[in-house]
Amino acid sequence: METEKTMKTESGLSLYHPLVSFGYFVAVIAGTLLFIHPFFVMVSLLCAIFASALINGKKTLFATLGFGVPMFIFIAIANPLFNHRGATILFYLFNNPVTKEAIIYGIVSAGMMFAAVIWFTCYNTVVTSDKFIYIFGRILPSIALIVSMTLSLIPRLMAQIKIIADSQRSIGLDWKSGNIKQRVRSGARILSILVSWALEDAVITADSMRARGYGQHKRSTFSIFRFGKKDAKMMAVIVFLFAAEIFAYISGRGTMEFYPAMVVPEIDLTDIIIYILYITLGILPSVIQIKEDLKWKQLK
Repeated sequence: METEKTMKTESGLSLYHPLVSFGYFVAVIAGTLLFIHPFFVMVSLLCAIFASALINGKKTLFATLGFGVPMFIFIAIANPLFNHRGATILFYLFNNPVTKEAIIYGIVSAGMMFAAVIWFTCYNTVVTSDKFIYIFGRILPSIALIVSMTLSLIPRLMAQIKIIADSQRSIGLDWKSGNIKQRVRSGARILSILVSWALEDAVITADSMRARGYGQHKRSTFSIFRFGKKDAKMMAVIVFLFAAEIFAYISGRGTMEFYPAMVVPEIDLTDIIIYILYITLGILPSVIQIKEDLKWKQLK
């Protein structure tokens, strides 16, 4: 029963081989960062939000939106304020021109960064540290271990800083109260305690690894992951969609001219096919997740 419960809480993409999951996120994040085009950015952002709601849950999605929306607004506003390129001047602000091209480019760039952030939150949920080490452990064991430890350290630091802040608050040293000088002093105290804890934890981890003989000789590996027919089929689909993505980028169909004047490219049959394939890539984890959810409902 516990195994069934654990499997049910996993995302549909997590049930595939780690190479499949990792390959998917390489493809979708690469497309998100390469395509400076309103259509591709919009598709990636909407698909990322929908996938995050299914994979991470609404609570995590809302937390991501709480960070991402201000970032989106900041980038969208900052670009036309500091970038004055563009042929269509809408108005002047502090004697500097604000152009239509800069505004649209700022919105597209902000959407691209926002979509990338959401996709990375989905990646962290699906490609866990053990899967990452499995993929790169034999090729680059030291680098894989460092990256895995770094990724796991970030949530640990966030949890520890909350514990420290709560402890300081209980003795009347809340960093949210008092004047600015007192708040800065309380914040510096919390940061100092956090750094001391992180250094001590690093020393303990190093001693533990040394005691277990890490790096002394070639180690053997054990894995529960098996690359089956289902994984091969899904990997073939991802490789095909990624190849279409690369073709779109090389052929210039995934980019759009914004400066000096915005040029909307004509759409032909090839563009429509590429759009459909890119949408397919974006909705793939959501379709897998919905399919798995329906399967579990039928088993109830």
